[in-house]
Amino acid sequence: MKRLLAVIPLGLALIIASCNQAPPPGNPKILEQMSAVWDEALNTKDLDTLTMLYASNARIMPPNGEVLRGAEGVRETFGAMMDAGVTGKTSIVEISMSGGLAHKIGTYEIMDGDTVVDTGKFIETWQTGDDGKWRITNDIWNSDNPPAPPRGPMHGMHHQQGKKGMGHPHVMILHEVEDAGRWLAAWRGENSRHDMFRANGAAHVHTFQSGDNPNLTGLVIAVTDMEALQKMLSSDEGRAAAAEDGVIADSMTVLSEAK
Repeated sequence: MKRLLAVIPLGLALIIASCNQAPPPGNPKILEQMSAVWDEALNTKDLDTLTMLYASNARIMPPNGEVLRGAEGVRETFGAMMDAGVTGKTSIVEISMSGGLAHKIGTYEIMDGDTVVDTGKFIETWQTGDDGKWRITNDIWNSDNPPAPPRGPMHGMHHQQGKKGMGHPHVMILHEVEDAGRWLAAWRGENSRHDMFRANGAAHVHTFQSGDNPNLTGLVIAVTDMEALQKMLSSDEGRAAAAEDGVIADSMTVLSEAK
């Protein structure tokens, strides 16, 4: 659950520092405090602070997805949730500690506004590093809900959404645009294309750009309602938005996840 900020907020950074100073090692209170920092970082979209809570070699093990590693894995997984605009809350069920190793078992809720969109459970392992600070070394979770039902061309496919969230099918759209800066601007800030897609069957959308050809761009979309998404893309509203963003229609290619 866990938008990328240029500077880590001082308040949360100080909280992390204080959490790693007291209470003394072996006291579960320290992991309770760090969990509160984790929740706050997710809900304030502070990806830098959240990443600091993980070890450099941490394993991120989302449902229906491959194991990801370290800071890159944290940012890929939980950054997607922040981009999607969801918030979350974790609850601790049990903490066990022995020396510099600890295990935490808990439950979670994922919210879209005031609506709970997923619940589930997780296990984390924590270790103290050479600097004496506690960090997550393994993070695995799964949803209480069944996988989203397959729809249309996405039949038989599902994939992971993000930290402590449920799986969704993914679709990729590749296209060229008249001006990459114009296209990217449409996906940034308030009232961006993210809102439009989220209202029409997309849990979240990642934007991509070729390093060799900046005007070669694309989307990876986590789909909750394929019918609604297809309807929007083929509607007058969808075609108008693509034209406004400079998408070259005859360059578009749509790919589904391979079985």
